[in-house]
Amino acid sequence: MAEGFELVPIGRVESPLTDPASAPKQGTEGAPDAWLVFDPDVLEGLGDLEPGHEVIVVTWLDRASRDVLRVHPRDDVAKPLRGVFSTRSADRPNPIGLHPVEVLSVDGERFRVRDLEALDGTPVLDVKPVLGMTRATPSTVGSLARGDVATRLPAQDLGRARRFYAEKLGLEPIEERPGGLRYRGRSGEFALFQSAGAPSGEHTQMAWEVDDLEATVRELSARGVAFEEYELPGLTTVDAIAEVAGNYPSKGGVGERAAWFRDSEGNMLGIGQAIR
Repeated sequence: MAEGFELVPIGRVESPLTDPASAPKQGTEGAPDAWLVFDPDVLEGLGDLEPGHEVIVVTWLDRASRDVLRVHPRDDVAKPLRGVFSTRSADRPNPIGLHPVEVLSVDGERFRVRDLEALDGTPVLDVKPVLGMTRATPSTVGSLARGDVATRLPAQDLGRARRFYAEKLGLEPIEERPGGLRYRGRSGEFALFQSAGAPSGEHTQMAWEVDDLEATVRELSARGVAFEEYELPGLTTVDAIAEVAGNYPSKGGVGERAAWFRDSEGNMLGIGQAIR
């Protein structure tokens, strides 16, 4: 075995999360906003981080077990044991955590971040930028460009809508308030709000980008989702899926495969997968 070496934390996590059993497995699975509280001695190295920057936070998962080599993925005993190095389990010989987060605000040595699932008090070892993802800096863009985009969908019956999104789509709200339900996906978020008005349902109001469109359509169909079928000039669905010409260069530039359905409130929702 190689000789040991010392790692010195540069800060710690400040979070409402304290119980490993109830904490989300990944930050995008409903983790609350958290704070990175840094040692004053390293503040000079943090001077160029600003709200909107996406970074990888490297932590030492100090409450993990270090003598574990095989685990049930996601602590699900129904799944077969796997070698720990093929999983994201916190329990491992060197429990280093890698957390992609977005900086939301900066207050001296305190950085508020989104999508951090680390527990309160977790030591922070390092922060590194996410390469290949550039954002306009606050000095060159307007206020809206620095804001977060969030979709709002009306629901005449919020209870009915909640059941549809849970039973048909497999989605549970991460937060609720009187007259509103808030949801979050792998990235981005949306909310359902109580409304006396009804949507037209004639255009796509919100969409998900998925890795496997056919599998997603099969899953949702099995849950009882009724997909739209179209036979229009330039848009024809086959087994609920249409091919749409053209796409953005960053998504391949070729086209997109898509499917549409309405929720319980008449909102038109889409699912897409880029053609590469």
